[in-house]
Amino acid sequence: MIFNKKKRVIKVGNEIIELEPKPGIFSRKPKPKPSVKPAQAQAQPMQQAAQALEQAQPIPMQQAKAGPKKPSRFRLYIEGIGAKHKGLEIALKERGIKGTLYDFIKRMLIASAMFGIILGFAVYLLFVKMGLAQSYSALFAILLGFVIFRIAFINFLNFPTKKSVIDAKGVERDILFAARDMIISLRSGMPLYNAIVSISTGYGAASKEFGKIVERVQLGMPLEDAIDATVAETKSPSFKRIMLQASVSIRAGADVVSALQSVIDQISQERVIELRRYGQRLNAIAMFYMLFGVILPSMGIAVVTILTTFIALFSVTATLLAFVLVGLLFLQIVFLMLIRNSRPVFSM
Repeated sequence: MIFNKKKRVIKVGNEIIELEPKPGIFSRKPKPKPSVKPAQAQAQPMQQAAQALEQAQPIPMQQAKAGPKKPSRFRLYIEGIGAKHKGLEIALKERGIKGTLYDFIKRMLIASAMFGIILGFAVYLLFVKMGLAQSYSALFAILLGFVIFRIAFINFLNFPTKKSVIDAKGVERDILFAARDMIISLRSGMPLYNAIVSISTGYGAASKEFGKIVERVQLGMPLEDAIDATVAETKSPSFKRIMLQASVSIRAGADVVSALQSVIDQISQERVIELRRYGQRLNAIAMFYMLFGVILPSMGIAVVTILTTFIALFSVTATLLAFVLVGLLFLQIVFLMLIRNSRPVFSM
């Protein structure tokens, strides 16, 4: 066996065996050949960007100049109505009415328009059937339909706010009786929370307000904090005065019974004064109602009928009597609404 160090060959007999070279410490590893040339690697991102630009749809010049679309006049009109009624959005949330303020006003506008059109068309058919000229019937029906549309639209928009006011009137009607019951419970030695629990049922809308206090206390809120939170939500001034006095007395450590009794006495005196004022207003309203709603129509029609027999200025026809009937009906509604609106809040 012969070993050659330079060629690293071993000769065994007649056979020659070549050995693999050992890697040295400073030997270099062969570099891998790049699969893509440097020039091609730089050109690939540019080609991809060009393809993306070709695939993208070009924006029309008119659309680019126009920018975002402007809201329609109808939407601007509805948004203007919503801006005038500032408390409407809060009232919608309190009443649990779903939808945005724009959707609510739009629905009320459409409903009012349909209401006015239907009633105006019904009045037109009634006048045509009574023999009135079609032109006058159409003019009167259009005017009446527009008036009905405006009245219905205003009432529909104010319904959430009026509903809150109606609830407050219900509280005002029952709060004094509930407060007196609470005073009796407190004087018998019952704690304030137990007294509130006892009047949380049996007093209508006022019991619902006291029930909110009980619910908050059961959820872990302190009694005075529960009273303050409920007072901030209610629309009843009497409930606010009574329960705020109770909260202040609890925080100050004063006598709750005497503080509540003074507030209740003051509210009772104010209501007596308000009832006297209502009696004075009712006397004046009743006098005007008898004059313009009863005496003048009956006596006026009789006098006009007698005068037309001597002076032929005009004749009393069925059409004239129909107009008088409609006017009397409108006058009766006005007086009824006036009497109702002049009543005290706690008597409704």
